[in-house]
Amino acid sequence: MWLRKWREKQKQIRDSLKDTHAHRIVGDKIFHSTLWKGDKRSVSGGLFLGLFVALTPTIPFQMLIVTFGAIYWKVNLPIALAACWITNPFTVIPIYGAAMKLGSSIVHMFGFLSDIFIMYNVEAKYARFIQQTIYLWIGSLVISLVTATSASLAIRMFWNAIYRFVHTKRSRKKAGRSEKKPGGGTKNKKGV
Repeated sequence: MWLRKWREKQKQIRDSLKDTHAHRIVGDKIFHSTLWKGDKRSVSGGLFLGLFVALTPTIPFQMLIVTFGAIYWKVNLPIALAACWITNPFTVIPIYGAAMKLGSSIVHMFGFLSDIFIMYNVEAKYARFIQQTIYLWIGSLVISLVTATSASLAIRMFWNAIYRFVHTKRSRKKAGRSEKKPGGGTKNKKGV
């Protein structure tokens, strides 16, 4: 029941995109069936793309990157766009702060990266900016890769578990129907 409502909502969204600015820019690729499909590959791929882009410092361009990425890799567009909103004005500061701390610890763990900062002795203000940007990007890429991969794998495992549950339930029902004899009753050994 909820799946039918979800499909109807997806169709409404697709129909509302016709003759819009997005349709004129992207063309008919935005109506490709895999962008709106709800299968395991498309949903997990859309979640991976959305989370990966959301956790990188690309805030003003996330929606565009996710849209073009979903069209290119043919993954679920609504899921990717929804996952992209993990970083919003309320969550961006803690997420990027954690990414900077992780990036800083990774850079200091590998000595040759910190030696690069010492080797290129730029003015203090610009060096600090470049250093903080590198910390942010390294930490963000690690966090986004781990988070997106684990979420995608979790969706695939959940999808497989649901499929197995439904499949075994159907096979039990089918096996239960095939055990019943035609004619409605049970026959004795003589067939009378």
